[in-house]
Amino acid sequence: MEQILVRECLSPAACRKLLEKGIRKSDFIAVVKNIADMTEKDFAVIAGVSQRTLSRLKPDQTIPPQATEVTLSVLRIYQKAQEVFGSETRAQEWMKRPNTALQGRTPVACVQNRFGAEEVTDVLNRIEYGVYS
Repeated sequence: MEQILVRECLSPAACRKLLEKGIRKSDFIAVVKNIADMTEKDFAVIAGVSQRTLSRLKPDQTIPPQATEVTLSVLRIYQKAQEVFGSETRAQEWMKRPNTALQGRTPVACVQNRFGAEEVTDVLNRIEYGVYS
């Protein structure tokens, strides 16, 4: 389940190990549905992998590395959002809401690459320290 992934992804070293090992499709689907609240098809676009590729995978198979990296970025940002907002519900809502500091995009949509993930993390840091965002 995604809670196990969230706990495993506490440090960059742990995330790197997860990236090397891969994420099972069943765990990926849990993150997509429960944290990102998106369809598999919509998240596949963000993750840079075709929906058809994902649909062919069995639940115990690992997803492609690019999709794994994006999923880990979503998990790390979700963790930070939980710390900043104090609850899972508020963190999930924030991740799905368009943000003016992100040019009107949702935080989840910005994590397509490392730079977008850094931008979202910067916004969370500004919110945490009370800087207008």
